[in-house]
Amino acid sequence: MRAKKLRNSVLAVFVFAAPLAAREPEMPPLPELKLGATFAIVQRQVNQAYSRARAHPTDAAANGKLGMVLDAYEQYESAALCYRRAHALDPKSFEWMYDLGWVEFKQGRYDEAAQTLAAALALPPDYLPSRQRLPARLKLADSRLAAGQFEAARKLYAEVVHEDPSSAEAYYGLGRVQAAQGDTKAAAVSLETACRLFPQYGAAHYALALAYRKLGKAKKAEEHFTQYKANVTTVPFAVDPLRAAVQQLDQGPLALVRRGIDLEQAGDLQGAIREHLKALEIDPKGAQAHINLIQLYARTGDYEKAEQEYQAAVSLNPNLADCYYNYGVMMFHLRKFPEAEKAFRQAIEINPYNAEAHNNLGALLEMQGKLDDALAEFEKAARDRPDYRLAHFEIGRILANEEKYPEAIREFLKTLEPEDEATPRYLYALGATYGRAGDFGNALHYLREARDRASTRGQSGLLASINRDLEALEQQSKTH
Repeated sequence: MRAKKLRNSVLAVFVFAAPLAAREPEMPPLPELKLGATFAIVQRQVNQAYSRARAHPTDAAANGKLGMVLDAYEQYESAALCYRRAHALDPKSFEWMYDLGWVEFKQGRYDEAAQTLAAALALPPDYLPSRQRLPARLKLADSRLAAGQFEAARKLYAEVVHEDPSSAEAYYGLGRVQAAQGDTKAAAVSLETACRLFPQYGAAHYALALAYRKLGKAKKAEEHFTQYKANVTTVPFAVDPLRAAVQQLDQGPLALVRRGIDLEQAGDLQGAIREHLKALEIDPKGAQAHINLIQLYARTGDYEKAEQEYQAAVSLNPNLADCYYNYGVMMFHLRKFPEAEKAFRQAIEINPYNAEAHNNLGALLEMQGKLDDALAEFEKAARDRPDYRLAHFEIGRILANEEKYPEAIREFLKTLEPEDEATPRYLYALGATYGRAGDFGNALHYLREARDRASTRGQSGLLASINRDLEALEQQSKTH
């Protein structure tokens, strides 16, 4: 499954009556909780945290934990009250100040969030966890930007970029500030870096498209608008232990699906299946859990259950592209090619920017000998995702077979970064194409690179093929 950021939905409705009389006049009162319609597991969790806070009103941890639970379910106003109580009881705790700053930001109270986060960062070093320093400074910069404090935000983003040059979020923030200050050229540079560091960063592509449009670079603007439309909600993974602790408290079905996705990415397919099944126990109408289970069961070889999940997903919502895409992948694996083609076409009809579906449809069309149609699908995949290396490889391979070597080489050159298990194969294709074009210098260079990378990665079968072609090319080059 392609991991995408899931849109959060309100899992619970919490209604708070008039606050209880505060026992400690220097603290905000603890709200009296009344639960509306919600999942039973969520109701029990909130009630337990609330009961503990009422039983221990002067315990900072109990008040803070209630705040975290409410925060996890986006009940920000009530969470803020609890975090303020926890902070009043334990003024030197970074955790409660940081979480309070976060929920103030979520409430749109950007000036207050900036003040709270700045105070948290001003705590003595012994109270400031080292792993939280960068996330807190980044959130403070976000708050200052949202509050219109552009120069202060720009300084903070620049500092974060200096300390962590791999932070796509910091470059994105810096680019937004520069754009707001009218420095469009600098903004474009920063936003390009953000997109390079995290190619699926939808918001960064959108901001960069606007910058290029302002600079009069319409073609580049359109390229990044396309990238944005293919990755609207996708953002970089944030390394933030305190916020991760809050998110972990969310026992709603969407949170379980997210955890299942994380387990799948870590290679634990059975664990991923368990989390998705838990989500369906809570909400049997959760279409995304069914969609993800299609490919999870298929990958474990349980095709009957995968088929059942496909039928369940379609019955809940027949207009979800990933449902047909996952089913198409299973049909392809089972060599049921007509069914696979139909599924990929359905996915593309719903989402024309589904690069993987275009690429897989291209592979099916090529198998049928429809090379022009296949090439068109591969090109659509590369257009929709310019960083899609496999699509560029497929385009290059077809062009090389048509003896269009310069065009093929341009495509293969786009496959070389980032380096991974596929890189030796891509280098091999590039070197071989240079050889067929008569450029023996580049051919030998890239084939030797391919040989070395394949050897390092223990790809013995590929290595044997590279060595055979490299030896033949070395002999051939001596006669020219």
